[in-house]
Amino acid sequence: MALRYAEVLPDVLELMTQLADDWEYSGQLTADTYLFADLDCESLDLVVLGTMLQERYGRLPFAEFLAQLGQQDMKDVTVGQLVEFICNHAGTAAGAVL
Repeated sequence: MALRYAEVLPDVLELMTQLADDWEYSGQLTADTYLFADLDCESLDLVVLGTMLQERYGRLPFAEFLAQLGQQDMKDVTVGQLVEFICNHAGTAAGAVL
């Protein structure tokens, strides 16, 4: 069963709110919030976030996602783009559990 954006976004925002204290971000997290520019995420933050997302949505191809991000002119991603990635890939990797 494919995940819908409207269902995944609130879950991802809730997970990220739990981590927001570590990012010292006082603004409201939305689909338009950038992980690097707004939240000032570091690689360890992405590992923690990725682990939390995979615990919730199953195995996800984050290496491919980050490789594609590295080839973009703007090397940043919004929460909304992350949610789209989850919706497109959750349940497609071997061993995914929803």
